[in-house]
Amino acid sequence: MIKPKELVSKMWRPAPDDSSRSDFFRFERNERTTLYKEKEFNEIISTISSYDLVAYGELEPFYKKIIEWLNIDRSNLLLTSGSDAGIKSIYETYITEDDEVLITLPNYAMFSVYADMFGAKKINHYYEKDLTLNVDQLIHKINSKTKLVVISNPGHTGAVIAESELVVVIEKAGLNKSLVLIDEAYHHFYPETMIDYIDRFENIVLTRTFSKAFGLASLRIGLLIGCKKIINELYKVKLVHEITGVAAKIGGYFVDHMDLVDQYVNEVNQGKNVLYKRLGKTGFEVLKSETNFVFFKTTVGVSPTNLKQYLEENCIFIKGPFSKHPFDNHLRITVGDEEQMNIFCDTLDNFLINN
Repeated sequence: MIKPKELVSKMWRPAPDDSSRSDFFRFERNERTTLYKEKEFNEIISTISSYDLVAYGELEPFYKKIIEWLNIDRSNLLLTSGSDAGIKSIYETYITEDDEVLITLPNYAMFSVYADMFGAKKINHYYEKDLTLNVDQLIHKINSKTKLVVISNPGHTGAVIAESELVVVIEKAGLNKSLVLIDEAYHHFYPETMIDYIDRFENIVLTRTFSKAFGLASLRIGLLIGCKKIINELYKVKLVHEITGVAAKIGGYFVDHMDLVDQYVNEVNQGKNVLYKRLGKTGFEVLKSETNFVFFKTTVGVSPTNLKQYLEENCIFIKGPFSKHPFDNHLRITVGDEEQMNIFCDTLDNFLINN
């Protein structure tokens, strides 16, 4: 029997997901929950030709659209097959065994998975119970052994970190020759960004995705944004073809039609207002969020597990319950439009009446 690398053999990954979700309300994965209108969909698909299926993708037109949209240089950008592939390339390029990786938690699971995969020593830094991030304590953990600092902003708590605090982290990391990865997956739901700092600091790299606000989770389009020196190094480990030609064509259509993104973000914000209002009336604890998801906690005597099961019986998927710090039996819902969120709240009300 051929043995895998020891680091790989020790890893755990979840079993393949064989669920069928198309007939459910998909409120559990932070993807777009509404389908595109028929006219919108037909226009999107019309950008694809037979040539795009048989030929390797021609990506430079898409690169050109993105750098014009973001107002950056071509040398500041690398396309990746989803932001997770971009994250992996950062670990491939910079992380060796026993390097310390400082990860803010809770966070995207792949940050920790890749740390295990490449044999890094994980240093975890948790959000506080009120979902703030103690930056003073975070920077105290940065030292000469720290190779990478991982922060999502907005975070996977729904909370955000002020630009001034992120600068402090970057500066402290720079003194210790540490790279700072800032994941801006939920950028469009919170317009602040660190993109203006990529040429000021040589130790930051931003990751973005077309899976959230763009609503293109299936296409796997990610961005790595950084100074020329960092992107040059990351380029060396990229896939031969960063993304597919089909993804590039459709991604380019969306960059040319940002009104589709703005419309979806507005729908999510309206949906959040429904949740804040209606869940608050039930006495549930609802956490404010700068993303397309919301954490909430049931009142005493209401089982979050039973509620989740009831929702699934009524064709509604949500995530949780979460028991790890800073959450205490909280549930999470991906936010849809007003209609979807009212259907969710109506179903929840029925559960409370019958239980």
